[in-house]
Amino acid sequence: MSKPQDGFVSRFLNRPISRRITPFLLKFPIHPSAWTISIFVLPLIACLFFVRGDYVSVVIGAAIFQAFSILDGCDGEIARAKNLESKFGERLDNFCDFLASLLYVLALGWGLQRSGEGIICATLITANEWLLRGGKGKMSSASSMLHESFYVRHHGMIGHSGLLNLGERFVWWLFQLTKRDMAVFVFLMLALLGLADWILHLWTIVAGASLILSAIAAIRSGIGHGDVVTREPRS
Repeated sequence: MSKPQDGFVSRFLNRPISRRITPFLLKFPIHPSAWTISIFVLPLIACLFFVRGDYVSVVIGAAIFQAFSILDGCDGEIARAKNLESKFGERLDNFCDFLASLLYVLALGWGLQRSGEGIICATLITANEWLLRGGKGKMSSASSMLHESFYVRHHGMIGHSGLLNLGERFVWWLFQLTKRDMAVFVFLMLALLGLADWILHLWTIVAGASLILSAIAAIRSGIGHGDVVTREPRS
């Protein structure tokens, strides 16, 4: 029931837990999209804690988001088990994840009295998502592992931004360490360490860097650079 796009945290923490929950859910007539919508209450509850801004509330909010990240895997597992995978379900899941990210940074920024940074981060996330959605999702690569490790919406950015010039292994590790499952888990650790400010700092930096790469990819693909083809990796 796992996916090749799963990051480290999904593969070794989130997915083992969700795989134990999904068989129980399969006993009921639950549609994957209904599950996606129903668990969205968790980010809303987490935001109520974030806006309070104190240590305990931020930790609780980050822990709820970690629980949301785990349960978020169940909709895909239900869909694959019931053969109900669809483009609509994928778009709904992506939209809920995107909206949850905006709520995270805005609520946390408000609670930490850094609402300006929260708004900037939310703006960067939105702009990057818009560019990723509008980009051409093509990436030619000699490595099938690299190709399968990313969602289609990232292929255009990786293929046209010039990242592959740094090497496939570097790109693979870069994305593994900045995937959403890893970010949510790291943010929980930062909250536990009393470094909640760094959640906003790191998210803003990563969102800004991703936006720059997406913009470069959009410009290059727009002027007809075509798909990037990497050389066969050396053994």
